[in-house]
Amino acid sequence: MNLMTSNTITIPKEMTRGEELLIVPRKKFEEFLRWQKKREWEEKDTDGAIRVFKKELKNGRLRLARNFTELLKKAGEHAD
Repeated sequence: MNLMTSNTITIPKEMTRGEELLIVPRKKFEEFLRWQKKREWEEKDTDGAIRVFKKELKNGRLRLARNFTELLKKAGEHAD
């Protein structure tokens, strides 16, 4: 995100309880919220995939292969 401003507004610390305060256009703030929501969803999705992987690995349900050809051979062995 690229925010360019030509004006500076100083908010006294007493009004913000010592916190820094940032003023941005609503459109940019809403854009940031959409980006943040997407990122949170991607992180949850990745965390879920890692949990499934660990569970499957622990239960011995994963077939490991060095390349695609080896994977096809192993799949053929288990198809019987």
